[in-house]
Amino acid sequence: MKRIVIILTLVLAILTGITFTKTVRADDTSAKKSYSIQAVMPENQLDKNLTYYDIQSKPNFQQNLELVVFNTGTESIDVNVELNNAYTADAATIGYEKFSAKTYNNPNPELTLLVQGSRRQKVKLAAGSTKKVIFKIKNPAKPFQGIILGGITTTASVDTSSNQNIDVSNQIRYVKGVVLHSKADPITPNMNLLSAAPRSINHDVGLGFRLSNEAPVNINDVQVKAKINHKGMKTIKYSADKLQIAPNTKFDYFIPIKHLEPGSYTSEITFSSKSGYTKLSTINCRSPKEKFKH
Repeated sequence: MKRIVIILTLVLAILTGITFTKTVRADDTSAKKSYSIQAVMPENQLDKNLTYYDIQSKPNFQQNLELVVFNTGTESIDVNVELNNAYTADAATIGYEKFSAKTYNNPNPELTLLVQGSRRQKVKLAAGSTKKVIFKIKNPAKPFQGIILGGITTTASVDTSSNQNIDVSNQIRYVKGVVLHSKADPITPNMNLLSAAPRSINHDVGLGFRLSNEAPVNINDVQVKAKINHKGMKTIKYSADKLQIAPNTKFDYFIPIKHLEPGSYTSEITFSSKSGYTKLSTINCRSPKEKFKH
């Protein structure tokens, strides 16, 4: 009989756009396996009080992004460290853990293309020890508008338990954001509604929308409001807030509809942020002739 492996990941650094939390430490020294991280701020750090990399880019300037990893447990631990681009997850949150993440219609170089050498490193730490991880990057050759956004992600397995034919592996992940700035010109977000289609997710049916932000700026505290109309049905209203959207990103967003009847749907979706940005988009799509099922 095949064994089932389940990986549970605890993300201890909560990131909302580029408003990052302070350093989060798993300092339970009684734990067998635990670790924490701390960013070493470079000389061109804009705000020394921040705990993530907030860098003023200098054309062609080569520099190090340094991260200290602490083993706070009583056993040795292996920590995987990656430098990745930011992306928007389907729930409209900004993620940094995808090694293959790419930007969309980006006028600026991706952060991962600025890395000199490997974007992946594996660190083995004895109990109570520390190690410094260094990523070398070369800043873009020319000044750029907006920001270049990514993050250094660390992941380590801290515990594995078995029950019959199921193995459960617990992981702890930290993220330190990396933000490169250049020109000070303000940038306006550019949200676009690309397509819509019926979808089924986790036994829920509804409409899936393909969205994009085609500007080199993140959007914080986004509110989405939708009105969905179908002939013979009452207008469906939907709202959500505190969404986060990465720069130059394309992603899917799902709106559940309890009874998705066959026919044509017209959706009006409004995006707004506390910074004053607002965008209204309208799109039509059709559900199959037979009732769409999960």
